[in-house]
Amino acid sequence: MRRRKPAKSSLWQSWFRWLAVGFILSYILTMVAGVGFLKWLEQDLPNLDDISNLRLTQVTHIYSADGVLLGTAMSVYRKWVSLSKIPKTLQWATIVAEDRRFYTHPGIDLKGIVRAIWECIKARSYVQGGSTITMQLARNLYLSSEKTIRRKLKELLLAVRLERKFSKEELLELYLNTVCYGHGAYGVQAAAELYFGKDVGELNLPQAALLAALPKRPSDLSPFVNPQAAKRRRDYILDAMAEEGYITRSEAEAAKRVPITEGLRPAPTWLVAPPKAFHFVEYVKRELVRRFGHDIVDRGGLKVYTTLNYRLQKEVEAIAERYLKAYRYTGADQMAIVVIHIPTGRILAMYGGRPYRIDPRTGKQKLDHFNRAVQAYRQPGSSFKPYVYAAALEIGFRPNSLFNDSRISFPVGNGKWWSPKNYDGRYGRTMTLETALAISNNVIAVKLIRAVGVDKTIEVANRMGIRFPSNVDPELASYSLALGSIGVTVLDHTAALASIANNGARVIPTGVNKVYDSEGKLIYSAKAEPQQVLMPEVANQLLRMLISVVTKGTGRRAQIPDYQVAGKTGTSENVKDVWFVGFTPTIACGVWMGRDDNRPLRSGSGGTLCAPVFKEVVMTALKYYPGERTFRAFSHEQATNNRDEDREVRVVICAESGLLATDFCPVTYSDVVPANKAPKRKCPLHREELQPVLICTVSGKLATPNCPAQSVVTKTLSKSDIPTEACDLHLPLPPTEEIDQQE
Repeated sequence: MRRRKPAKSSLWQSWFRWLAVGFILSYILTMVAGVGFLKWLEQDLPNLDDISNLRLTQVTHIYSADGVLLGTAMSVYRKWVSLSKIPKTLQWATIVAEDRRFYTHPGIDLKGIVRAIWECIKARSYVQGGSTITMQLARNLYLSSEKTIRRKLKELLLAVRLERKFSKEELLELYLNTVCYGHGAYGVQAAAELYFGKDVGELNLPQAALLAALPKRPSDLSPFVNPQAAKRRRDYILDAMAEEGYITRSEAEAAKRVPITEGLRPAPTWLVAPPKAFHFVEYVKRELVRRFGHDIVDRGGLKVYTTLNYRLQKEVEAIAERYLKAYRYTGADQMAIVVIHIPTGRILAMYGGRPYRIDPRTGKQKLDHFNRAVQAYRQPGSSFKPYVYAAALEIGFRPNSLFNDSRISFPVGNGKWWSPKNYDGRYGRTMTLETALAISNNVIAVKLIRAVGVDKTIEVANRMGIRFPSNVDPELASYSLALGSIGVTVLDHTAALASIANNGARVIPTGVNKVYDSEGKLIYSAKAEPQQVLMPEVANQLLRMLISVVTKGTGRRAQIPDYQVAGKTGTSENVKDVWFVGFTPTIACGVWMGRDDNRPLRSGSGGTLCAPVFKEVVMTALKYYPGERTFRAFSHEQATNNRDEDREVRVVICAESGLLATDFCPVTYSDVVPANKAPKRKCPLHREELQPVLICTVSGKLATPNCPAQSVVTKTLSKSDIPTEACDLHLPLPPTEEIDQQE
């Protein structure tokens, strides 16, 4: 029995049902995909704040301690004005320049986008954009400037949301107060003041059209930089205003005849001269960003009162420039100076170098943002020695401990040896540590760091405030660290040594005193919070030794009449860097001089070049902050001295270290000394007999003839520290390999 064929109508019904199911599924999948796509776009979109919150994005002003405006955070230089105070001519000019259908589209102008794409295709390059005013506003307020499809889609979505949230008048007000008009001016009021020196409400038609021309390309269309291009763009906007009926044709032609320079102010001062205390202001901005973040500093409208004394700053800058001219014969082309108020840590003056440098590509002067007082790590030379001496005093050495400066050498690997040299070329003398520091004896400083330990010296320097470069391991410098072979900054070095004058208490240096928000509320006030980094007894001993540097050592040129001065000279290897860092009871000052290209100076030292600069700078600072004239003695040490000064003891002393002799000390002598001056610690240099041995750095064991030459170093070790096993990692090569190597 044959099966009947289904009717055609039933087939059509079946196909229709499947088609309907497919359409519904496609619709559901499309909706799900669309929702997912929107979620993907919205995952990091900001919440749209109201206009009152956006008005807080204003310029941050930075003042000196004596009320002088030093500079501003120029990222957002803006003064907000309501739309009612902005001339209609400027509103119309902006609309015809940026978005002619602004009042009719919902945030996105599809016709404008298609037209822009067509113009770009015809020109085969990007010649026109399709962004509306609302889209530009979304990008400027909430998005980055990256050129990606996702960013553009976010811009479209935000533009639609902005249109729903705000009226057209509110959006235009937002735009006119946030768009960039060049040279750091954001918003029409700031632009009117910058270019014409008047309130925005006083602008005439040609001036309004000129401002409307700038947002397209603020740098290229600036009347200060390219007046011809600025005029062409202004005249185009005037013609467009006439075409749209905002002004008459005769008004447009009359405005076009006005010279582009009419009413234009001279170029702003920051285009031709640096701000006041330029390097200090940049330093303060970085300090503010670390504390409050970029957004608050750039957009928060803060009022910042710094610690800088502007009158002192001007005098310091004049002193630096005068000495740089006087020292031209040495080849020095840069200097850095920091002046700190010791009790509070406040930076009173900062000279980060000459504000200009010559651009090698153009041969023209260019503003130099590099601050040599806080960003340059330069070798401190002998001015680093106080940290070695502080470590030595902490473990029992005394200022009168005796050392001998006989020649000494250390293996540095591959059969090479390093021998520290004295600046005066004399050796074989026995002297106290105080004398050795005063005359800046290099050999004794190296012997002292060997006795103290490199790691102990680094720990003390870090504790006092020295930060070494992040890409350098100071332990690799070994004993040469005593001679300042690793770079430090002038600010760190000055603040660290200032703790010696403060009973061993370090006050972290700061350039910010008080910060107020845009509503005048105090949100930060600096407080001196001393940290004890040295025991008072140690600080007092080191203080007396640094006073000797100035009274009878290499720092004599730093003496100031009627004031006690302590400090240390520094001259790095080959005279690439010269220093003097010192202090009175209340003022600390660090001076560095050298060359930006790190080439050696022709002559000079820290004592001859930098000490006179230090003296003049500190004498100038003392006019404003006279303070105490002599350092305070520590009552604890005075009481100990009074108890022990009449009692004497006999001790056997190592002639090399100045400490109590051990059985292994090669040269000793017996002496009767006051009990308070007798050494309390045994010599660490001669505990056991030392001998040089070859060590394989790969295995850490005794080297064998099979160890590669580059892996073998010579170390001087005591008998108990010499490895007992030979290297078993480098075995003899097979005969065939030996033949290959010979070939």
